[in-house]
Amino acid sequence: MQALKNILIIGAVIIAAGFAFLGYEVYKRSTDPNHPRTFSARFGMQEKTPDAVPSTPSAVPFAPPAPVPVKAPLPQQAVTLPPGAVLLPGIAAVDGRIAVQVKLTDGRTQVLLVDPATGEHAVLVTSPP
Repeated sequence: MQALKNILIIGAVIIAAGFAFLGYEVYKRSTDPNHPRTFSARFGMQEKTPDAVPSTPSAVPFAPPAPVPVKAPLPQQAVTLPPGAVLLPGIAAVDGRIAVQVKLTDGRTQVLLVDPATGEHAVLVTSPP
């Protein structure tokens, strides 16, 4: 009976350690943008580098890549919504633009694609009320 209790305790400790490790990995990958296996790289949400820039071979093998220069802040442009329209939760990045859901006063829902640099927007989808 004592052996069974010891086996159960050891198993519980192993399971708890596994959950702790998984929690740590999720935290580390979600907070470190330079992690080689970040969630944004896996799901294609990182900014793509231009193809025209050739990569220069490094003299030191396995050298870290050069830091990316910081971009200047974009000018802020206001997007005017119709009176009574409400932004719904859920924002997505699509090729450098932002997709937002807007609920109109007549009950229809629209998905707008907004360019943050210019403020230009286009309606992608309009659902019936």
